[in-house]
Amino acid sequence: MRAGLALLGALAAYNVFGTDYLDGLLVGVMFYLASYYLARALWFRELDRDDVGKIYSTGIGGFVLVFLFTWILLFTLASA
Repeated sequence: MRAGLALLGALAAYNVFGTDYLDGLLVGVMFYLASYYLARALWFRELDRDDVGKIYSTGIGGFVLVFLFTWILLFTLASA
């Protein structure tokens, strides 16, 4: 789910903001937070307070890599 949202976030950041890096990164952060709340609402409703941090940090590396890879790939394809 997070990888898919990272892909959608990168596409949205590129289409809406183009080469404005700060706004594009803010879109990425918003999509990551949306994935956190979506996962918490759909699958982890009855989770203890101690385990909430695990949901927040699980998949952050994959999300960042997919987001940056897709965003950079779109910049490269557009400039070619």
